[in-house]
Amino acid sequence: MASISPSPSRSALRNKAHRYRMLAHLLSILDRYLSWPLPPGPSVGIALPSTVSKAPGSIQLYFFTAPSNPLYPRKQTKPCPPRPVLINFHGGGFSIGHASDDARWAGTVVNAYPDAVVISVNYRLAPEQPFPVALEDGVGAILWLWQEAKKYNLDKTRFVLSGASAGGNLALAMPFRLHDELQKKRWASIRGEVALAGLVVFYAGTDWTRTRKERDATNPIAPQKSPISPSLFKFFDDSYLLAAGLPIRPGTGRVDMSHPYLSPGLAPASLLHAAYPPAVAIYTCGWDQLLVEGNTFRERLGGFVEDGKMASIGGFVIEDAVHGFDKKPSFWKGNQVRERMYGDAIKQLKVMWKMD
Repeated sequence: MASISPSPSRSALRNKAHRYRMLAHLLSILDRYLSWPLPPGPSVGIALPSTVSKAPGSIQLYFFTAPSNPLYPRKQTKPCPPRPVLINFHGGGFSIGHASDDARWAGTVVNAYPDAVVISVNYRLAPEQPFPVALEDGVGAILWLWQEAKKYNLDKTRFVLSGASAGGNLALAMPFRLHDELQKKRWASIRGEVALAGLVVFYAGTDWTRTRKERDATNPIAPQKSPISPSLFKFFDDSYLLAAGLPIRPGTGRVDMSHPYLSPGLAPASLLHAAYPPAVAIYTCGWDQLLVEGNTFRERLGGFVEDGKMASIGGFVIEDAVHGFDKKPSFWKGNQVRERMYGDAIKQLKVMWKMD
């Protein structure tokens, strides 16, 4: 399984995180401000207190809307129908990155569907906030948006989750944590009114019972092509997987890396049927150590469609592409492979949102 060693110290990890975050921020700036076409910025930012996590703090939400259909319209001549919602979780190994990193994906969505609202969640990062805080922040954000749906004219039955890399893992695991939370009495007032409509994930980890070396062994070209060094992978794992906060296998006292909150691809069928939305799209990269586990999960879910337990499973392998290829600054060259992947994902959203 992935490394859960308590060393190096948390202070050393925080120092590394600071340096890695500065570099990640620079790359994000090059993509968002010096790569054409330029993506939009968020139209609204809202901070809300953490309510699900035991770790006190706040969660920042960034709303992206089409210029022709802002979140707060100045004039309304007639009532507008509730708007479909995409809630996005950024990547970065749970330790770096920012909600604005996915502005290009958000812009693609609102350009295709001007009525839609994209909300990117700036969940709290490890090592300061290791597992399960990021997952709980996401659940807290979704529940808050469901509660405030009328205020922002959001359709509570057309919430889709998306994410890339670590954010993709969160998007795949979120339905399980959300399902568990909704069983509590405090959410009884909204339980029968809300629903997830779909999941769209890009190159996400689905099986954390495998070490990084074992993941590389499933796709030998990955370590040759990957832009992520083994030391950076170790930093991600050491930062996020603090042993004290990880799930325990009942009756053993041992850490359970197969738990659905960590390894959604290993979730039992009964839980998938109970918690998952009817449609899921999983995109994987041909030169990625996560290729095989992502493909395996997509194929497993495809079997549920054949059994009539799910409506549709989409996504495909992006050949000759590395992990995070769509976030690399393209400057004036553009990125046709990225546009093909995003273009297909846009079609998946149309199905999930039941648009004519």
